[in-house]
Amino acid sequence: MRHVSLLVIVATASIGLCADEKSSAPDSKALNGAWVLTSGIRGGENLPDEIVKSIHLYVANGKYSVKAGDVLDRGTCKVDPTKTPKTLTLEGTEGPNKGKTMLGIYELDKDTLKVCYDLSGKAFPERFESKPKTPSFLATYERLKSKKHPILLGPNTKAKE
Repeated sequence: MRHVSLLVIVATASIGLCADEKSSAPDSKALNGAWVLTSGIRGGENLPDEIVKSIHLYVANGKYSVKAGDVLDRGTCKVDPTKTPKTLTLEGTEGPNKGKTMLGIYELDKDTLKVCYDLSGKAFPERFESKPKTPSFLATYERLKSKKHPILLGPNTKAKE
């Protein structure tokens, strides 16, 4: 049960790579694609390697899909690259985060993305850190180079890269 709960939390925290095709910001298109979690820290503790390796994310045109083990989570997202640090707002539409809003900050450097989430959903984090006994999650993703993506956004969604 703890493993399943952790996967749901990780799915919640791994959905932050959202791009809106209507945005003129360079980050919007740069975030589209498939990503894999390479490290995760929740409440100051590193996630186990088996969980990190099980998380895959796909982003296209303001929508996301995350697969963490057998758990699939989907939703919409908006980025605001004009803020410092840059922010993202996620809204779950299917899966364990349906109806939930998550707030995060992000930093994109070529094919590496760092995202920090406040899992309580109360406020945008101020720094890229995850301290003990806090509802914070710090995630680092690497872009997958393969055109064969492990996650689909849904039957009516076409990905643009």
